[in-house]
Amino acid sequence: MPETMKFLNLNSGYTFALENLEKKARLVVYNNGVENVCHKSTLKSLVQFIQSGDNHLFRGRLQFHKDEVGINIMVKGNIVGEISLPKFTNYLQKAQQ
Repeated sequence: MPETMKFLNLNSGYTFALENLEKKARLVVYNNGVENVCHKSTLKSLVQFIQSGDNHLFRGRLQFHKDEVGINIMVKGNIVGEISLPKFTNYLQKAQQ
């Protein structure tokens, strides 16, 4: 795992990290330190997802499902963790700096 990224701990050895690229971000879920799945997106679309009434973001192996408590991170159809909305918003703000 790259040491320059800030990681958020999820469930059972899973961690989440956001790698800030020039105009896009690479969202990565690690399982016990090994990259499990990733998805490229813009930071703007992540912020819009948080602020919108949408409940789902992304299709495929990595998906975000939002409810009133937070964002469930799903990998291959299984929930691997949940991040509260304030914590995820704070995480995105730090990533944009």
